[in-house]
Amino acid sequence: MTGEKQLNLFGDPDPQPDRDSPSETLRDRIPFDANIPIPPQTYQNMDELAVHCQQCDRCELGQTRINAVIGRGNLNADIMIIGEGPGQHEDEQGLPFVGKSGQLLEKILASVKLDSQQDVYIANMVKCVTKDTPILTQQGYKSIGWIVDNRWSGEVLSLTPDRQLTWHKITGWYRSPLGGRPLYRVTYKDSNLGYTATGDHPILTRRGWIPVEELQPQDLVATGIPSGVSQQMQNLETAFCDRISVLSSSLMTSIVGNKTDWKTAIKQPILPPENPTHVYCIDVEETANFVTPAGVVHNCRPPRNRKPNPDEIIACKPYLLEQIRLVDPKIILFTGGTAYQGLTGKKQGITKMRGQWLEWESRQCMAILHPAYLLRNSSREKGQPKWLMWQDIQAVRAKLDQLRAKTT
Repeated sequence: MTGEKQLNLFGDPDPQPDRDSPSETLRDRIPFDANIPIPPQTYQNMDELAVHCQQCDRCELGQTRINAVIGRGNLNADIMIIGEGPGQHEDEQGLPFVGKSGQLLEKILASVKLDSQQDVYIANMVKCVTKDTPILTQQGYKSIGWIVDNRWSGEVLSLTPDRQLTWHKITGWYRSPLGGRPLYRVTYKDSNLGYTATGDHPILTRRGWIPVEELQPQDLVATGIPSGVSQQMQNLETAFCDRISVLSSSLMTSIVGNKTDWKTAIKQPILPPENPTHVYCIDVEETANFVTPAGVVHNCRPPRNRKPNPDEIIACKPYLLEQIRLVDPKIILFTGGTAYQGLTGKKQGITKMRGQWLEWESRQCMAILHPAYLLRNSSREKGQPKWLMWQDIQAVRAKLDQLRAKTT
């Protein structure tokens, strides 16, 4: 295999070994049992690893995927980019970063004369609100737990790109284990009603979509309600009882078509329940966001694109470590907090760590903003996400030139 050869992930995998066969080795059981370790030197090349990944059933994702997504690019690349997990396009094609995020990533690399087929190898690691979070629907507030459990396909209030309020249909329903993710309670200063979400769940603020855990006291969040009817809605929310409140037709008319108001929100960390629990998320057509009593939040995942949960990361991480060993890159870039936290074990949010060099496993590493985040935040002004990415990718180019100079 040459360094530039793309893995063939579309062929039929080797037959699954007979579980009762006495000749079966511990290595044969790797794809079927997450408790079987994958020590260094398990695979001699990426083709061997790909065979196991195509068979893999170490977590529940193996039951729903179309294709195993291993990687693409140069197997001897100096830079390795690690994403959080496959999306719909990646699952369909068996390749990482091939949707809109991938197209933007290609442009980012090209801006500093980096070629994704020569200089880079791309791989993957593999958000939510709690069940009682109220969501504003055409029938009033309904809890997201009720919506998911009943697969209710009605319409929820959401925002268009120009911040106008509109109704859009629910198209997907998801529930996943909370795992070790931190929880935050978000409310307004003048209200006790709000929602509880994992720290990585995006909320819309004046400075764009940010994770709840990075919400600052000075941030103004989109309420999802026009300023002229904010008080009426506050009264309605105060009267909110069994997670369902009926909206009057006149109030509904005064909401739709107007632009959102902005308020200061408060976040408070809360302890997770003692017993294991689940968090919930929905897909919303077109706008991919919905209104809660404490602000507009983004879909925890677009269709088929949710973030991997801790169990899935644990199951996939040993494969990734072998990929890193086989490629042996000079630089590793983590796109987004999930990849950074999942591989290094650190807990800091992506906006705090992005752009900083750290040494991990004797390699130069940097966390950068995920291209999907840049697609939601289009401003190029100084201090905004796209401007920050431009600073970071230039630093990556400079670091690569420096490291290459040392080896010549």
